[in-house]
Amino acid sequence: MKAGKDPTRSRKGAEEGARAFAALVSRRRHRVFLWVAGAVGLLSAASAGFLVWEVRAVQSNLAAAQVTTDRLQTEMARHRQPSAEVLGDIRKHTAAARSAAGTPVWSVAEYLPLMGPPLRSARGLSVAADEMATGVLPKTVRLHQLLASGQIVHQGRVDLRRLSAATDLLGNVHRRLTGIETSLNGLPGSTVVGRLDTERQRLSDRVARLSGSVSEAKATMRLLMPLLGASEPRSYFLAFQNNAEARGTGGLVGTFGILTADRGRITLHDFASDDTLPRTTTPVANFGPEFDRRYGAAESTQGLANSNLSAHFPYAAQIWAGLWQRHTGQRLDGAIATDPVGLARVLKATGPVRLPDGKHLTADNTVEFTESTLYASYSNTARKRFLVQVAQSVATALLGSHHDSAALLHALRQNADDGRLRVWSRDASTESALEEAELAGDVPERTGPFAYLVVNNSAGNKMDYYLRRSLTYELGRCEGGTRSSVVRIKLTNAAPATGLPALVALRSDDPLRSHLPGSTSIWLSLYASSGARFTSGTLDGRRLLLSSTEERGHPVLGTQVELLPGQTREVDIRLLEPASDRAPVVPLQPLAWPQTTKVSIQPCVK
Repeated sequence: MKAGKDPTRSRKGAEEGARAFAALVSRRRHRVFLWVAGAVGLLSAASAGFLVWEVRAVQSNLAAAQVTTDRLQTEMARHRQPSAEVLGDIRKHTAAARSAAGTPVWSVAEYLPLMGPPLRSARGLSVAADEMATGVLPKTVRLHQLLASGQIVHQGRVDLRRLSAATDLLGNVHRRLTGIETSLNGLPGSTVVGRLDTERQRLSDRVARLSGSVSEAKATMRLLMPLLGASEPRSYFLAFQNNAEARGTGGLVGTFGILTADRGRITLHDFASDDTLPRTTTPVANFGPEFDRRYGAAESTQGLANSNLSAHFPYAAQIWAGLWQRHTGQRLDGAIATDPVGLARVLKATGPVRLPDGKHLTADNTVEFTESTLYASYSNTARKRFLVQVAQSVATALLGSHHDSAALLHALRQNADDGRLRVWSRDASTESALEEAELAGDVPERTGPFAYLVVNNSAGNKMDYYLRRSLTYELGRCEGGTRSSVVRIKLTNAAPATGLPALVALRSDDPLRSHLPGSTSIWLSLYASSGARFTSGTLDGRRLLLSSTEERGHPVLGTQVELLPGQTREVDIRLLEPASDRAPVVPLQPLAWPQTTKVSIQPCVK
């Protein structure tokens, strides 16, 4: 997600809007107006006195607006409906500040040496404050009210009319923010008051970020309309990925169902475990020779178990849809994937779910329960059957209860941002929009610095619940059109040495040989920068040769890594990359525990 980039950003966007306004009128900035008062000697005594009064009026009104804005933020954070009185007070004070900075005396003083630039900048900030108060904040509050009402997602239906209204509000806010951003960028870039310059730039940057976030929210909100069957029913393969057994897109598909959306009405049905969808004797998808060279031996396009070895989600999604169509004859419109971490976030918004055995699945216990505890309590067959019941229980609770729409949408946005919510659409235009909204989970065909660590479980066990990962990407100085870089990868097996259930710790990759309990084996892949060349590698300081293939324009370097319980191993990969001044991109594979990432770069000098 750069996220990503959306109704799921809307509540956050509303709060950011209030924070940006608060920053605009912060008291620190108003101290600079006192400097103006000391420079009015260039005017006549009467005019100087009047200007000092105006400066003080701007300062006091913006300070008062700050106090009221703090109150507004508190009310919104507590899900209280902001009163008209609060908005009225803010508008009253910003209007007074704008008026004080717009008098003839102030306008004349703006053309004087030294005084002119800071006065123009101060007036511009007052205008921006008033534009935020009159044009942005009311729409932001309305959006907050719309989402907090709990009526956008309710009783198994997404209210498309309210969704459309929220989209229109986002569009209005974006247009106004764009105008404010343009005005701020037109103010003097440098005045004799350093603090004023700093605060103007800081505010401009904040407004730009907020504008970008609102733009993404608007685009994704519009995207939801066709996905939710606004014009015709849509059906999707819904995959629950088990991060305890790592796959390229996150985890093994252990449980799945079908999601149908018809004019906002959502139904979840046909829940089943992975062993109910049979392998096929021939491929259900064709992605070309490059894919076959890399994944053909694993028969990735013929069964669920190895369907998502690639990190490129659209490949896996098309295989899932193909397997379902081969099995049932139904042609699906797309696919959706999530995992236990994503489910935990949803439960944080909806509240606990009662399970068939009387226990409760909560935001705090979901990941450990589904990826660890169940293996000690059930046989493999019983566990799969129970997980299907868990999926059904969650679906019933999610679609049949009254929830805080804003909290639920925020949880979904978080999942989209870190890869725990992925969507593929058979419709090309919708898929393109999903890519722009960073929901598609694609491996981008791009140039520039790129380092994507992907692991696949090779042991056939469930040990990746205990896997910890860190990646350091060090980009050297550009010389002669290239740069030397190193990617340092650390993998830690945090499993206990004893007490693991047999199903968790088994070694189906090598069943005839004895292995230390808790050991595991993974296949490590690094998707490197397009055009990069491997120069050398080490494993724990010893020379290492890596396999080299290509996928979606990226060289993919791979090796097998054995991990004993408690062991940390380091793989260093040195590369010669094409020189580029583009920002590095380091995607994150969604597993049970997040990857620790650090990037250092020496800029390319032209």
